[in-house]
Amino acid sequence: MPEWVTGPAARTDKATQGHPRQLGTIAGVARPTVTNLHELAFAYVKAVDGFAGAGAAFDQLEGRMDTLRGRKMYGVVYPGDPIRYLACLLLDDENADDLGFERTTVPAGRYAHTLVRDWESRISELPAIVSQLESDIKVSGLTVDRDRPWLEFYRRIDELLVMLPVLPEGNHP
Repeated sequence: MPEWVTGPAARTDKATQGHPRQLGTIAGVARPTVTNLHELAFAYVKAVDGFAGAGAAFDQLEGRMDTLRGRKMYGVVYPGDPIRYLACLLLDDENADDLGFERTTVPAGRYAHTLVRDWESRISELPAIVSQLESDIKVSGLTVDRDRPWLEFYRRIDELLVMLPVLPEGNHP
């Protein structure tokens, strides 16, 4: 289980003349916090054409499950050209069966995340939400780690955590 840690979103500095930094907000999107994640193991289906193929990849993954109850579903995003998107099922003590799919792991580390409510009706807004999260990470004094993937954690049917990896404090380029 991840250890939840409040991030440095309300720091003050000379640039803001002692006032708390104001992070951008988008209606229905929570301010970012920082989470320390352990290494995560997944069964996955690679999406054809990146984000455009995500729905079909999740359909294929979910098609082998008797139920989604108790399953933890993730999107793992490797930015680049082209973007690589994996529809994933978290493998843990309760759900260790990979259902015959390939396996992958995501290394441990810190992730800044924001909660998106009613995400299915807001898919077209997700690029702006990710951009805002990147901006909020920078304003809070952290740096996005370009060597680790982004994560989408489908927490509930109507809640999505968008998670971007951040470098450890003091480890900025």
